[in-house]
Amino acid sequence: MSAGALVPLLSGAVPLPTPDPLGYPVPAPLLQLLSHFTLSLHFLAVNFTLGALMLLLWTKIVRQPQHATASGFLRASLPLGFSYLVTLGIPPLLFVQVVYGQLFYTSSVIVGAFWILIIPALILSYGLLYLHKLTDATRPRRQPAFLAVALLGMLYVGFMYVNNITLSMHPERWMGLYAASPAGANLHLAEPTLFPRWLLLLSPALVVAGAALSLAGRLLDRWKNADGPATALLGLRAHLLGRGVMLLCAVALIATLPNDIRQFAFADGRTFIHLLAGLAAALCVTTLVVVGNRRKSLPLSIAGIALLGLEGMSFVAARDFVRLAYLKEHFSLTDVPVHPQWGMLTIFLVSMVAGLAFLVVLTVKVTRRAITAKVS
Repeated sequence: MSAGALVPLLSGAVPLPTPDPLGYPVPAPLLQLLSHFTLSLHFLAVNFTLGALMLLLWTKIVRQPQHATASGFLRASLPLGFSYLVTLGIPPLLFVQVVYGQLFYTSSVIVGAFWILIIPALILSYGLLYLHKLTDATRPRRQPAFLAVALLGMLYVGFMYVNNITLSMHPERWMGLYAASPAGANLHLAEPTLFPRWLLLLSPALVVAGAALSLAGRLLDRWKNADGPATALLGLRAHLLGRGVMLLCAVALIATLPNDIRQFAFADGRTFIHLLAGLAAALCVTTLVVVGNRRKSLPLSIAGIALLGLEGMSFVAARDFVRLAYLKEHFSLTDVPVHPQWGMLTIFLVSMVAGLAFLVVLTVKVTRRAITAKVS
């Protein structure tokens, strides 16, 4: 740590480390845009995988014959969804380290003992999903236990993510937590928005997985599969249930926000516009899913899936602007110098576009195989 970074600590103020002297490689607004885009993709993968896991576990418990094809689709999709979750999680993690590096690194150290456990939790959950896929027919009685443990592992990762991010927004609490456990055995339980944020992070799971399952039902209809209507109906019900839970969690989060932050969210133009855009996209998505089911329309179902990305990106952007409101007394993006590296940005953008195109093609092929797979 540089000598300048010690001045706040010695003077008794908030001990905030100085920004990276190398500065930002591109202007901050562009970094934010890329961060919002990549994080929204990651959240889509997270929500689909988590929601599919919940729905698969439910079908294992109720054991209704009309859900056999849906269960097969979910079972085959989970390992791929989890791999997307991990792969698409790397870019936003790198962007948060670039934009909020001194904040994120510090909070990660303070909760380090629990934060490092996300690695074995991810490995365990990923392994159990593959184990379930490979042994579903030979060891049916063990499958609910495999899925339940994998679900707990994913819930833990989400809980620690929210702990870390919320702590990075409160530098004034760092010294007290560090003094309580220098080894990093800390949780940010004093944060009133912790559990509402965690639940709001999880609640879109059934929304996304339900929309995907509804689309699977429409594809089954097109391929003359008798289980198409039951699959689409299960997806629609899951989607609507997820929307209800999401609304309740959003209300709980708004109620626990500090007054100044709540006022900022409605007074700041950027935040308010992104919130409105997210709400409008959410309404359109649900409308398209409902109408697509009633009319058995494949194009409407596809349009609903496409709009999920816009909805997610709008809420991610609003969330980031709220984070800056929390940090306004301690940190500003304008405090960090910019030393442009346009060549590296070009390489990143070309690689990202090529990678996403490959993932789209791969997803279409694997999805068709998963939907048409025979369930033993």
